[in-house]
Amino acid sequence: MLSFYLCRGDETVASMLERINKEDTDGITYVCDEVSDHCFINDDKFVHADKIINYHNEYWAVHAVGKDQK
Repeated sequence: MLSFYLCRGDETVASMLERINKEDTDGITYVCDEVSDHCFINDDKFVHADKIINYHNEYWAVHAVGKDQK
């Protein structure tokens, strides 16, 4: 299921990505490039993202890259 994360206050795309990685209960690491992962509702990046960050009503696709060894 696609998860959405809304940046609030002084949060940025980078700080939200850091929080997502810190709080993931399954130990999955995620990446998001602020330039190439900027996306729009229903475009290919949006549809295939594992998670979406919403920052000032714009969207960034977040993708899983691996599971930490715990």
